[in-house]
Amino acid sequence: MECPYCHKEIPQDSAFCYHCGKELNGEKKEIKESKKLKKNPRKNSFAKLGILLFFIALIGLDFIGGTVVNAVGGNVKLPYIISSLLYAGALVCGVMSLKVDKDDQKKGYAPTGNKNYAYISIFLSIFVALVNISQIILK
Repeated sequence: MECPYCHKEIPQDSAFCYHCGKELNGEKKEIKESKKLKKNPRKNSFAKLGILLFFIALIGLDFIGGTVVNAVGGNVKLPYIISSLLYAGALVCGVMSLKVDKDDQKKGYAPTGNKNYAYISIFLSIFVALVNISQIILK
């Protein structure tokens, strides 16, 4: 069962929550059974793909590609434009990861994506893409 105060899992016959120390028997609050989610048969790898796209764009195109193109005297905007597209892809992957997990939870399955990776993919991609777009406009 779940503690009505701290919402952590506790044994069914508990008189006190051993996480927060609140008394459970003297209260009239309803203690609900925690909802168990089924094991998800499919794997959600969108968040990991988003992180991979982010680092390919950042290291491969922004750092290395921009330096090489600048050294040979080429158009420096080109690697920034291509990496901005990869950042957009990383953003889409992060959002898809969150959406797939939310849909799976509605169906009663446990989420298989990593929510933290998805948020990192989304927010860092937005930030660095905005920096790249500002570099494209200013050069």
